[in-house]
Amino acid sequence: MNPLPHPPNPKTPDAAERRWLRRYGWLLPLAGIPLGLWIGRKTWPAVLLVPTLATDGFDAKGLAIGLAIAALPLAWLAGLWFERRWPRTRRWSIAPVLAALALLLADVALRTNLGQSLFWQAVLARSGQQHQAREISLFRLEAADQAATPRPGIVLAGSSQLVYGIDGAQLAALTGQPVHRRAAAGMFPTELVASQGWFDFHPDNRVVLMLSGFDLGARHDLFPEAIRPLATLSGLRNLLGAARARFLLRRWRALVDLGSAAACEFWRSRDYARFLLEHPFRAAETAAAANETATAEQKDAYARLGANGEMVALCEEALARFFADLAGRCREIVVLEGQVNPAYPGGELADLSREARDLLQRLHRQGTVRFVPREEQVLDLPEDLWRDMTHVGPEGRRRLTEAFARALAKPAPAISPAP
Repeated sequence: MNPLPHPPNPKTPDAAERRWLRRYGWLLPLAGIPLGLWIGRKTWPAVLLVPTLATDGFDAKGLAIGLAIAALPLAWLAGLWFERRWPRTRRWSIAPVLAALALLLADVALRTNLGQSLFWQAVLARSGQQHQAREISLFRLEAADQAATPRPGIVLAGSSQLVYGIDGAQLAALTGQPVHRRAAAGMFPTELVASQGWFDFHPDNRVVLMLSGFDLGARHDLFPEAIRPLATLSGLRNLLGAARARFLLRRWRALVDLGSAAACEFWRSRDYARFLLEHPFRAAETAAAANETATAEQKDAYARLGANGEMVALCEEALARFFADLAGRCREIVVLEGQVNPAYPGGELADLSREARDLLQRLHRQGTVRFVPREEQVLDLPEDLWRDMTHVGPEGRRRLTEAFARALAKPAPAISPAP
């Protein structure tokens, strides 16, 4: 005789959940639409830290949120049904798949224009005195805008020398072309090459850079934390392809880190997700100790300029690969020879500047880039026009912007065959 089936245990968690849904599940559909509309109206004021920001009374995104809240009881019941029908011994195999699918969908949502706008506008609003957070958020916001509606123009790529040295609005007025900023503090050759995917969003772009021996010798090692927020697959291919196997083996953890960042938006943005958690309700502040540390690090960088010959060689090879790859994805690459304050200390800069010029002249002869050396720029930047050793002041900014406009207005010279 077959034993009688056991009656359902009213104390099991799923039975308690069903009882709760029968008693209170109707509250979610009832409150879902008003709650969703309220969330939609309050999202941007919360993101931008502007409580008084005026918003429209009706928001389609808020309605979508409300409908999702209203549908929660149905999703809950579906989960309970799944638990009853699927044997417990087989649930463990589907759990990792569902977790991976949820992570993939969340990553896709973060990559959308809305996801990028919400995330990086929140970072920008909280950046305060944290200049790096401000520059990276501006970089990523404009990149997201261009991904949604690509428009050809002048792409400024480089380090803080371009951020503080070029007036984008003035350059756009002088050239009659839109200017897209793809520059951030600390974007030296390793960071520049790794971020290649942000530059080639339109085949009619003119990519403009300023490089010198200072850029070539600025990094004495590979710094994943500086590369991670802007890492792309195409850029890492050229950066890592320029390195020797021994160099890569010694830094295998950094390779895993950067590869994850290039493939996964969550990992690429993780530093700034933590930044948002650290500053949820107000802008960040910079302590005096942090300023003193930054000044000490800058002086240390002056002393170590070009100290690691292996990194200098890596930067040269990575730049050559970067320019060769990018040349087929845009209309023109214009590279102006950069400079620093005439009072810059140390004698290593002269040797590095010669190496940088030799590299760019070789690429110019090959037709990969159009190189504009200093003697052709008609640009005078005496010591009193610099705010520090590497960044110009307001008058230097005006002169440097005009020099860029002249270089872009001048037709490309005929390229002699490479020897």
